[in-house]
Amino acid sequence: MSAPQSMHSKPFQNKIIYLGFIIVLLIPIYWLGNTANGFLERKRTPDANIEDLGSDLGKNLDGEINMAAETIRLGTFGLDGVAQMLLWQKADEYKKKKDWTKLAATLNQLIMLNPHLESVWRFQGWNLAYNVSVEHDNYEERYFWVKKGIKFLERGTEYNPRSIRVTWDVGWTTSQKISKSDERVFFRRLYRDDKDPNITDPPIRMSRRDSWLVGKWWYKQAESLHVEKGVDLETISPTLFFSYAPLAQAYYADNLEQDGNFIYAGSASGNAGGASDGAQMAWNQFNSEWKGFGELSLNSAFGEPMKLIEQEMQEELAEAKRKELDALDPGRYEYLVNIKRARLTQEERNALNIPMEARSADVQNIASAAEEKIKVSNDEWAQNLPMEKRQKGQQLAKELDAANNQAKLIRRYRLIVNYQYWDLRGELEKLPSIIEARKLAYEADKLYENNELREAVSNYDRAFALWVEVINSEERFKNILQEDLFASDLRSMYDKYVLIRTQDDPNLREEDIRRTFPMKKVLETAPTDDGEVEKMRLRREHNMKQGGYMPGKFI
Repeated sequence: MSAPQSMHSKPFQNKIIYLGFIIVLLIPIYWLGNTANGFLERKRTPDANIEDLGSDLGKNLDGEINMAAETIRLGTFGLDGVAQMLLWQKADEYKKKKDWTKLAATLNQLIMLNPHLESVWRFQGWNLAYNVSVEHDNYEERYFWVKKGIKFLERGTEYNPRSIRVTWDVGWTTSQKISKSDERVFFRRLYRDDKDPNITDPPIRMSRRDSWLVGKWWYKQAESLHVEKGVDLETISPTLFFSYAPLAQAYYADNLEQDGNFIYAGSASGNAGGASDGAQMAWNQFNSEWKGFGELSLNSAFGEPMKLIEQEMQEELAEAKRKELDALDPGRYEYLVNIKRARLTQEERNALNIPMEARSADVQNIASAAEEKIKVSNDEWAQNLPMEKRQKGQQLAKELDAANNQAKLIRRYRLIVNYQYWDLRGELEKLPSIIEARKLAYEADKLYENNELREAVSNYDRAFALWVEVINSEERFKNILQEDLFASDLRSMYDKYVLIRTQDDPNLREEDIRRTFPMKKVLETAPTDDGEVEKMRLRREHNMKQGGYMPGKFI
């Protein structure tokens, strides 16, 4: 009887052993759960201040991976994929409820399960910088959480050194959130003067820390992962990807002008990051970098290589090939078009004869269909040449099509990054006359705020005269007045000018000023922006209430 009893007791003993193992493994999981709960409870404590929370985040959220991570993975019994899925569901639920504390704790568990999951780093970096920060009223507390998000992303690059997206996110959050948010004036000052030793200052020369230059450095780090280490861009558009670093330089130059820093007063040697002591050198740097961007060989979404700078060259090449093709048998193309035109109905011919601006919708549809019917392709053109010229014509037709297609491709991708606008802007802004014009406008605003109205008007008059002189100097510069971004900038100057002149002379009307304004195209392109004008008016009122002015104190 003892043998059968032994056989029956063996499975029971195994069950006891397995149960013991399970209990042992559950202990650290229970302990970790209590640790997370303790963190949450401390956060809810009324007297917990923001620095305490930052300290907790430094240990629990900023990516410290230790033995607890291995314990969690072991505790999933090989089902870490399922655990990650469940945690993502919880994270999404907390995000919808705007429960940032529980969301942070859940994402922290996800990081412990898999520190190389880049989506967690990206999600939490965005969450801290954009979602958690806006939950606070004080701009210093908001800046604290933005900085936490940036630090979190930087730590993510340490665990994912080949992640282009996490590296790029550091650049985006540093540049865009610090310098383009509603609190940008305060954020830029806090970031510039921040003494936090944990802030990463990249190895570039900066007279003072600037979020645009630091962001640009991170963009360049992401670029080097692709160019030097061969990391695939996957679904990222190369055209967009390589545009961010030079555009950060442009925004840096623009911010220098807003700060009243115009003229460079030092050596540019060793300027790896694009830093300078003034807007003039910064715009020169941008112009050079944008030309370099245009020279890059980029691929379209379908793998077609192109250089953005070559659109005009391809258009000129196409025109040259067209002339060569036409010279083989002059008038052949028009002859083929006329044959097709003769086959049109009277209604279609009538529609084509009506000027486009005078066509109704129905007439436009008829005209468009008729235009398609009379089109002659380049191949069709070549096929109808005399026999002895046909082979040469077919070769020219292929080259003409290739040049046309390449020009169209480049034109389409230029629009993605507004290439033409930034190319013109770089050429324009680096000119000494434009630097002087912007300096005069900046000083005019300060003169107005100090109640020196006549001097402010004089400054604006001189600034506008310089703008007109430069824009009229080259035909291509006139096109920039039709660009919304540029026109809005000049429109803001005009609106401030109107405010100053009407306060200096209450009998003067805006219509009178508009009638003599030398750049009326700006007024047609861009709507008025009352926001900046109102801010300037309020600053003047504040200065007047203080009872003291500071004439000549601009920078």
